Amino acid sequence: MTAECPFSLVWFRRDLRLQDNPALQAALVSGLPVMALYIHDPQPADGWAIGGASRWYLHHSLLALQRDLAEVGVPIVCLKGSVAEQMKRFLTRRAVAKLFFNRVIEPGLGEIEADICAFAERGKAEVERFHDDSLLPPEMVSKKDGTPYKVFTPFWRHASDLVQQIGVEQCLFPRPRPAKDPLSTDSLEVEKLGLLDEHPWHQKLQAYWSPGERSALKMLSRFLQESIDGYDDWRDFPARQGTSRLSAALHFGELSAARIYAVCQGRLAHEAGEGARAGIRSFLAEIGWREFSRHLLHAFPLSPAISLNRRFEHPGAWVQDDNDRQLRAWQRGETGIPLVDAGMHELWESGWMHNRVRMVTASFLTKNLGIHWRQGAAWFWDTLVDADLASNTLGWQWVAGCGADAAPYYRIFNPHLQARKFDSAGEYIHRWLGDCIDPAPLVDLGASRVQALQRYQAAIRGVNG
Repeated sequence: MTAECPFSLVWFRRDLRLQDNPALQAALVSGLPVMALYIHDPQPADGWAIGGASRWYLHHSLLALQRDLAEVGVPIVCLKGSVAEQMKRFLTRRAVAKLFFNRVIEPGLGEIEADICAFAERGKAEVERFHDDSLLPPEMVSKKDGTPYKVFTPFWRHASDLVQQIGVEQCLFPRPRPAKDPLSTDSLEVEKLGLLDEHPWHQKLQAYWSPGERSALKMLSRFLQESIDGYDDWRDFPARQGTSRLSAALHFGELSAARIYAVCQGRLAHEAGEGARAGIRSFLAEIGWREFSRHLLHAFPLSPAISLNRRFEHPGAWVQDDNDRQLRAWQRGETGIPLVDAGMHELWESGWMHNRVRMVTASFLTKNLGIHWRQGAAWFWDTLVDADLASNTLGWQWVAGCGADAAPYYRIFNPHLQARKFDSAGEYIHRWLGDCIDPAPLVDLGASRVQALQRYQAAIRGVNG
């Protein structure tokens, strides 16, 4: 048997792109042939198995990555199972001389990375890891006393200053050229990961999404050319094409936050129109909220399961009776509240929901129905193509009034007023509901608002009493 030539291994995870990928870039200049590896764990130790809609998106994003890597002479191997076990088995059986990867900031993953690094180094492989998941490593941004920020505005002011000082240029790399001595190993099929359900319910998502780095770059370019001027004015209007829809591309790393930040800052420096400047600043603030979510998840790793404001874990804060029936009605878009139902139909049909409508549907579930935010977060996790643990947790706790920088518990979105303000012609509601609007609301908005306030106030008294 001929001994395998030593090679560099790039471990792909949430960085499914060639451009602006520090781990891939380092591997390509390592002086060795390069191979890529992706491991799908259907039952991760943290319990957050990827949801159905995200699995569809990941499947097609990996296919696009496989095609792009083939063009530069890098084969990719796809494995299924425990990440640590599969990686250790691969390192033991193959001639990996150098291992490169980008960190992922989620609870428990740091320990897995450290275990793999130690195993690789005991086997005499060199290891290099990079930060890539956000503009800054979460541990870099803290208050003067060393504690994490819990309010967005001072966090983003501090983080923005640090990004300006450090710059993002070192994170930007062009699309790599074909390798001079590519490995002859064939890529192992993405289909073997079993990401797609046997029942082809997910085929409808193809009408809305085209996963992959090339598509993501086109979407960013189109957004900046066509929508950024009116972004600040129209981003809250769900019937308009006023948002970037880049959340899934960011989550899976088809685009880097550094690339978006650099492009936007470049536009800001040369843009004379105030509309475009306001739009760019607002869009960068949304990138800031994504940074904030990672900062919080790093500082409070239990937050996906426990409210940051522990008062809202008191049983009295949530309705205990008739929970399942009302939850199913909300999931199916059968609440009789048109804007809520339209949003839930958009989610089920397209794997995505406009952010303004996300807030309204989440407020209705947690406050008008009194159902715990974890139930809503779990449904979004399974049905969103952009399901992201940090952003999903921050969003739900913000609306429920129990998280960092949260809307106060007494702020309850009125879906009728929200529709009147942001969908006055009913275009969005008609698009997703047609004429099939259930005339019987699940609850009375006014009465359920009063009940929500009473529950929250009683829970606070119960904790403090």
